[in-house]
Amino acid sequence: MLLRKFENKDRKQVITLIGKILYEIFKAKPKGVELGKGLFKKGGVLYVAEEKGKIIGTIGIRKQIGRTARLKKMYIEKSYRGTGLAQKLYNTIESFAKKKRYRKIILSTTPEMKAAIKFYKKQGFVEYMCNKRKNQIFSYKKL
Repeated sequence: MLLRKFENKDRKQVITLIGKILYEIFKAKPKGVELGKGLFKKGGVLYVAEEKGKIIGTIGIRKQIGRTARLKKMYIEKSYRGTGLAQKLYNTIESFAKKKRYRKIILSTTPEMKAAIKFYKKQGFVEYMCNKRKNQIFSYKKL
C-alpha cells in the first residue's frame, strides 16, 4: 500500500470512493461530491492510500484560520476498515499539520458516522458543538 499526495489523475477514483461511502452511510445518492480548490490552497493537502492502482482511502487538511486547520475528506474503503489504514492516514495528516505549525485541528461529522466519531475520540478529539438543524457535530484537537 502506498500513501501519497493526491494527483489530478486520482480525481475520478476519489470522487467515486467518497460517493460510494456516503451512499453506504446515508442510503441516498449524494447530490455531488466535490474536491474543492480550497483544500489545496494555503497550507492544505489531500493524501490518498493506493493499493494496486486503486484508491482505497483519503484524508485532507486545509487552513481554517490562524494556526487552526480543518480535517477534510477522511474516507476508507469498507474492506480496508479495521486494518490500521485510518490510523496511518491520520498520522500522516497530523504530522503534516505539525510541520505547518498548526496548533489545533477541527472537524465536522454527522451522528450517522458512528465509527468515525469513535475513531476521532480515540485520536484525542473533543466535541465542542452540535448543530442539530444541519445534522453536524464539531470537534477539535490541540496539537
